[in-house]
Parts: sequence; C-alpha cells; structure tokens
Amino acid sequence: MNYQSSGRVVFSSLVFILLLSTLTFAQQGWSKIASLTKGNNPATVNAVAYDGDTLWIVGAQGLLTSSYNDGGNFEEKDLGLSVGLNDVFIRKDHIWIVGDGGTIVHSTDGGRSFMKRVYDASRSAYRQSNTPYVDFYSVEFENDKRGYIVGDEGMILATSDGGFSWEEQKSGVKEQLFHLSFRGKAGWIVGTGGLIIHTDDGGKNWYPQKSGVDTDLNRVYFITEKIGLITGDKGTLLRTDNAGATWQKVETGVSEPLFGMSFVDKKTGWIVGYEGRVIRTYDGGIHWVEQASFTSTDLFSVSFRDHIGYAIGRDGLLLRYFEKR
Repeated sequence: MNYQSSGRVVFSSLVFILLLSTLTFAQQGWSKIASLTKGNNPATVNAVAYDGDTLWIVGAQGLLTSSYNDGGNFEEKDLGLSVGLNDVFIRKDHIWIVGDGGTIVHSTDGGRSFMKRVYDASRSAYRQSNTPYVDFYSVEFENDKRGYIVGDEGMILATSDGGFSWEEQKSGVKEQLFHLSFRGKAGWIVGTGGLIIHTDDGGKNWYPQKSGVDTDLNRVYFITEKIGLITGDKGTLLRTDNAGATWQKVETGVSEPLFGMSFVDKKTGWIVGYEGRVIRTYDGGIHWVEQASFTSTDLFSVSFRDHIGYAIGRDGLLLRYFEKR
C-alpha cells in the first residue's frame, strides 16, 4: 500500500504548472490539468477529496492544498508540518486529515483554519509496542459526530464528538490497516495480507471476514448496507452483496495494483490504479470497462461528485474528468 516514499526533503513553496494549452474544461473524459511540484521537484501526493465545490489534496512534507475553481488555481495551507499526510475527508464545513506520526488535523470552518494534534499511542492497552506514535492512513465520518481513523499495528480510533477527542478500539489484529468504510454502525476495514475486519456495533467488537486472497487490500467502499467493493494489489477487486459474509473476485482484466475508488450513486463508480489504469462500472461493480486516462503514470486516489471527478498520481499528476449530462 505504501505506493511511494514521502521523502525527507522540506520544500519551501508549492508551484503549479497549469497546462492551459491542452486543457478544455468542457472536454469530455479524462484530461491532465497540472503537475504539482515543490521547489524544483515533483510533489508527492497521497489523497484527493472533492465535495462539488472545493478540491483538496494532501501529500508528503505536510502538503495541503485546495482549489475553488476546478483546479485552475491552488492555495497551499501552511500547517507547519513536515510529516506525510495520507488521507483527507470532507463533511460539510468539517475537514479531517490524518498522517504519519499520529498526526490528526481538523477544520470546522471549511478550511479557513485548522487545529492540529498528535495522538500518543504509547499508553494503549491493545498494543504490544510502547512506541508513542503510529502512522494513520485513513479517516472517515459517518455523521457530524461519529468518525474513525485506522493505521499501523492494528490501530483503530473512534470519536463521538466530531474529532475533538479520540478513543482506541480493540481491533484484535496487528497488521497495517489501510482504509475503512462505514454504513451506520456497520463498518469494514482492510489491510495487509488480505485482511478484512468487520463491526456491526459501531466498533465495540471487530470480527475477521474471509477475503480469499493474501495480497494487500488498499481501499474499501460500501455502496449500500449490503453491497461493497475492495481494491488491492495484483489487480485484486472483491465484491460482496451480503455485507461481507462472502467476498467474490471480480474479473476486470487488470493485473496492476488498484487503489482509489469513488461512486456517485449505487451503480456508477470509478477505480484508479498503477500505470494509469481507470475502470468504470455502470451496474454497482458487477462489470467494469476501462477508460482512457491518457497517462501511464501510477494513480493513487480519485474523488467524484456528479459528472466531475479528479484523480492524482505519481510525480504530482492531477487529472480531471468531465462528462456532459
């Protein structure tokens, strides 16, 4: 799942090279908008989130940048951080970001200001290690108050007050946990070695589910309370229609690692992966067709609202998808 190194060099500024000569926002399909750089080097980007109005991107060396005009211009937020930021989640005016070294960042005003904290895991009753900090990979909120974070060493955190305080949950595993998806009190988490764990009581108890694979699983998303999908290495794509009681492999013709996933309704969704792979479903993940991304660059994350979507990849690549409706 660690698709690229966050590095150790700290850059002073974020520069966007806008490819205006090749970009037409009315153009259908995928097109390259920009290559993000820090200093004279390509930026390391890890996650993208788009809420229909604002585009947020996070990455290495505390990178947090946003665009309010479809990627035409970006504004970098100086968080005073040098650690890698791995995931960003938007819900109304609230923005949550998690990263390496126990980093948790939260905004309550749509990104005008941010609060930072580092979670000290050294006193955990569930961990064998006494190291103070673990890396966090994913954050999700099911409503304005209830949210979860997952990370290294089987770490699961839960909040019931909108992220102002966090408590650990007993996952029962020690693997790296890469991503999570919740539907009400039901939740699923995926990680290394084909790991899937599930809760139906808001995380009070977690149980393993059989994935049938031993490759790393990178993303999980539940379209409904019963139908869910998981992406993984070696082109792995799993689907369930019974809340994970059983998982079936979906043939896509892709052998490269698959990562980001985004759905706009119960039937229509996209998945991105290595070597510029983009696949799309029109029937809730049963069948998939490949779309031309016009790049062979590895893609890590994708986010859609209605007929507009964004994908990010290696060397700071930013793609935009537009579809006339």
